[in-house]
Amino acid sequence: MSLLEVNNIEAMYGDLKALFGISLSINPGEVHSVIGANGAGKSTLLKVIAGTMPATSGSLTFHGNDLSKLAPDKRVRSGISLVPEGRRIFSSLTVEENLKVGAYSRRKGHWNLNNIRELYPLLAQRWDRIGFHCSGGELQMLAIGRALMANPDLLLIDEASLGLAPVVVAQVYASLPQITSQGTAVLLVEQDMQQALRASTHTSVLLEGKVVLEGTSSKLDKEAIKRAYFGIEGRA
Repeated sequence: MSLLEVNNIEAMYGDLKALFGISLSINPGEVHSVIGANGAGKSTLLKVIAGTMPATSGSLTFHGNDLSKLAPDKRVRSGISLVPEGRRIFSSLTVEENLKVGAYSRRKGHWNLNNIRELYPLLAQRWDRIGFHCSGGELQMLAIGRALMANPDLLLIDEASLGLAPVVVAQVYASLPQITSQGTAVLLVEQDMQQALRASTHTSVLLEGKVVLEGTSSKLDKEAIKRAYFGIEGRA
């Protein structure tokens, strides 16, 4: 049985349909990337899984259980954590205090303050710095660390590399194998095709709210991905 099953999910922003029958599955320890241009529906999909936006049809199951009636906080307690676009850390709290906030669900597991310090040594050097004074890269590491403090079975990361310097992006992606080694699956939303393909085991390409290409990341044809990403019809 898969860890997460997304079956024919649809979602609306008012009268505007944002997702059209999205389906995918994720197993423990996998990294599944969802790539696509702006407006493809990537962030909307994560919001539906996290429970911050309702699905209008379709089903979500996690550990074989229906998620449809669970509030966002209950989904965190069941083992789903979201790293939102924009990070949304508490700017008046220190790095350590932000991380402690992430542990409110009290789920047992590998991740605690000491292990986050080891995962991101840069954060250990900024332990007492308030969020307002953290750089973009530090904030991204802090947002991931805060989500991990809930000891999730599924980590949702929205736009992992957006606005970050290449050296910081490399550090963020280098941490993923350490995260999945604990059995945590990662659903990664990303615009950078190359980063996503290198980091993931499976990839889904979204275009205008639909999955237009999916498969094992290492086996997907790069030209086919580009055509799907930009909505370019392949030659007959």
